[in-house]
Amino acid sequence: MKKFLLSLVLLAFAGMASAQTLFFEHEGELAQPGKYSVVGPINDMMELAFEMNVINLGDADLNVVCDRVIKSENVGSNYFCWGSCMAPHVDSGSCITNPGVPALFSAHFMPIDENWEVVYGMEITIEYTFYDERNPEEKYVFEVYFKHSGESVVDYNNVEIFSNAYPNPANNVVSFNYNMPFDAQSASVAIYNMMGQEVVRQNVNVGGSRLDINVSDLTDGVYFYSLIVNNQTVKTNKLVISK
Repeated sequence: MKKFLLSLVLLAFAGMASAQTLFFEHEGELAQPGKYSVVGPINDMMELAFEMNVINLGDADLNVVCDRVIKSENVGSNYFCWGSCMAPHVDSGSCITNPGVPALFSAHFMPIDENWEVVYGMEITIEYTFYDERNPEEKYVFEVYFKHSGESVVDYNNVEIFSNAYPNPANNVVSFNYNMPFDAQSASVAIYNMMGQEVVRQNVNVGGSRLDINVSDLTDGVYFYSLIVNNQTVKTNKLVISK
């Protein structure tokens, strides 16, 4: 019912803007061509996705073309679905749209490296241009910025996920208890002196539950330690060495 009513509203708009043959809907609202952002965690398919409906305001079927242009460094893997889902190397597709009936477009970005491991912070900007095949001069351009941001997925300051260092002050060994989440591909703890120089680094067994670091070679003083997950620093706290 919502889609039907929206179509009626859009058809009414068509009477006021006869030059425009396509309208777009994103997240339940009318969408104007321009810039959009998809920033956040990946879904179960290891993707960030952007979706919108394309609505034909004419009185006959239109073959609407979508052309893709990657505007920034081509990283990860991306593809789009328009009529059918295109292979990642395909930059153009088309879909027959019926008058007043929304046609779903979706764009997908997988922030992965060559080993299919998820990379936090990976980003890309992609431009999608829509036009009626018979009227290529009337273009509708959507630029979508994708970024995989892991901070909203896991709060690593949660003591159940990764505890603070103990004992603190420490003497010979400092320890951490942890229960790493499923999306942690790699992790390490680095210790820095007050000058910001890394003095110790030890890998974390993401499938384990406790990490012990030998700090017996460190002199007395104040240090900082950082938890690094999937090559991103997610937590930093103070550590005192006192012997």
